[in-house]
Amino acid sequence: MRQNKAGLALILIGAALIASALFLFWGNRAEDDNAGRQAAVMLQQVQETIPEKTVEPAKLTVSEIGGYEYIGYISIPKLELELPVMAEWDYDRLKVAPCRHFGSPEDDDLVIAAHNYKNHFGRLGKLEAEDAVVFSDMEGGSSTYAVREVKRVEPTDVEAVQDSGWDLVLYTCAFSGETRIVVGCERLAAE
Repeated sequence: MRQNKAGLALILIGAALIASALFLFWGNRAEDDNAGRQAAVMLQQVQETIPEKTVEPAKLTVSEIGGYEYIGYISIPKLELELPVMAEWDYDRLKVAPCRHFGSPEDDDLVIAAHNYKNHFGRLGKLEAEDAVVFSDMEGGSSTYAVREVKRVEPTDVEAVQDSGWDLVLYTCAFSGETRIVVGCERLAAE
C-alpha cells in the first residue's frame, strides 16, 4: 500500500511538471506572437512617418510614434525580416521591438538588441558572411551592411557588442539563455 501511494505521488508530481512546462511553452509562444504583431503595427507606422528614401547614409534621428521613440527600421532579407528599431532599450521595450543599445550609424558603432522571439531576432544565428542587413533612418537615409561574423559569447562579454569594432552589431540571447548570438556587420560603400 505504501508503495502505491509513493507511485501515485510520483505520477502526480510528473503530471504537474508536464502541465507547468506546457503552460510555460504556450505562454512564451503567446508572448512571441504578441511581440510580432506589435512590431508589425509599429513598423508600418514608422515607415509611414519616413519621407521618401534618399541616397544619404543613415543617421541617428529620433521620432516619437505611439508613445515610443524610434530611430528607423532594420531589414534582413535572408530572414525575410523587417522590424522597427526603438531609440533606447529596456526590457519592456524589447517585448515590442528591437532597440538601440549603444552607438549610432554615423559613428559606425550602432548596436541593436532584440529578444530571441522568432518574430524578432530568434533566427539571427542563421545569418552567414556576406548576408545583407539594411538600416533605414527616420529621415529616409539608409545604410547597407554585410555580415562578417556570427558568434556566440557569454552574457557578461559586454565588449563583444559595445566595443566590437564592427559598424553594426545585432545580438540576442540563444534559446538556452546561456549565451548570446552576436552578428558583426561592416557598412558597404554607398553606390
